Amino acid sequence: MRSITSLLCALIVALFIALPWAGADTESYKKSHPHMTGHHMMMNPMTGWMNPMMMNSMMMGPAMTGMMNPMMQMMNPMMLMMNPMMMSMSPMMQMMNPAIDGATRAESLDSMMRMMDPKLFLASMGGTYEKREDDDVPNKLPVGKIPGFPTQSFYDHPPNTVSPSISDEAKKNAFQTMMMMSPLSMRDMLNIMTYKLPLEDGVTWEDAVDSMKLRANEVNFKFVGSSPMSKEIEALTGAPSPRIEIFRFCDALVARKILDYMPEFIIFLPCKIAMIEDAQGKLWIMTMDWDVSWLNFAQNPNSHLSKELRADAKRIRDDIRYIMEGAASGEL
Repeated sequence: MRSITSLLCALIVALFIALPWAGADTESYKKSHPHMTGHHMMMNPMTGWMNPMMMNSMMMGPAMTGMMNPMMQMMNPMMLMMNPMMMSMSPMMQMMNPAIDGATRAESLDSMMRMMDPKLFLASMGGTYEKREDDDVPNKLPVGKIPGFPTQSFYDHPPNTVSPSISDEAKKNAFQTMMMMSPLSMRDMLNIMTYKLPLEDGVTWEDAVDSMKLRANEVNFKFVGSSPMSKEIEALTGAPSPRIEIFRFCDALVARKILDYMPEFIIFLPCKIAMIEDAQGKLWIMTMDWDVSWLNFAQNPNSHLSKELRADAKRIRDDIRYIMEGAASGEL
């Protein structure tokens, strides 16, 4: 539990470290943000002085900027003093690599993540919690507040409003910094986001596809096409490929509601279920696991979903699992 909690804290810290640098004064940033002029870093790393333009753009007035400048200047020498200490700790930290290897195995991650308790974490941070049943949809977020934790104010966005783009430079800098601090590999993170089932013994590829389509029809999920990627790969390379096929399903009415809430969710639509053959010839069926209950303790009030949208999202997830379970068992 401590390892995972430390990881999450490290990722949060990394984000706060990365974001001030993400808008550095690069040619690509200036071209994509012509209305911004001058230096875009929040703080000058050499002097510790806050950038007044950036502070004002964050709704911080001159008074707040004046208060924070001395504080940041005081922190600069302290950070420089810590560098030798961190360098001396490097050999000791390297000795922890085998422990990290063990802790990040899927079985160990599963056990540690099961032990994580958001209510316990909130209590340990001195926070308060709105008492309610786990299945109840909160009227607003956050349901539990960590004292002093910074987050956005609530914005009442008009339906179907696209958010401003984030530059490639900013995304690259932020995620490179976060990945540098995370012990999890890309495989680990994608594994956490995936729901998958092996096909039962005796269930053929064709059995699974037939069952999937029948169950989709049963729950009013429209089948909107498939992509037999392995056939395309074989046609291009002339060599055999393990079987891969991606099946697409859609509930247009729910999709419209989700896009009204957040148009960027279109990148995940329509819902996809993939069937693949692994290195041992075993057949698997998998999809992205997007569980809206993950948002229950989000500190950002803009992560809130209405009761109606929460119910629709939960039904979609349950229906996808129902379809996949039918494919895995071969039930018609």
